[in-house]
Amino acid sequence: MSLTPEQRHRTAAELHANLALAGVTEARARAGTDLDEHEWREAMHVSSRARPEDVWLIRDRLLVLVHAAGRQAVPFTVLTEDVRAAASVRFPLH
Repeated sequence: MSLTPEQRHRTAAELHANLALAGVTEARARAGTDLDEHEWREAMHVSSRARPEDVWLIRDRLLVLVHAAGRQAVPFTVLTEDVRAAASVRFPLH
């Protein structure tokens, strides 16, 4: 992904905060994706090796799970809906 180190760190923190709000284990959250444990871990940490589409997939999965738990999600400050259109031109989003 073309994110700065600060943006990667912030996005990873937002992903982890939303996982906690969802109230499910990583294994349960991952079960709703086609990602293996390694891919999940790389994307959750927004590592330079993570595929951008995996990060977006997890973002969207966590929002569904947080909503299903009846909670308010931590907003994503980098992976915003405004950025989604531009991102979808560069790589396939689910």
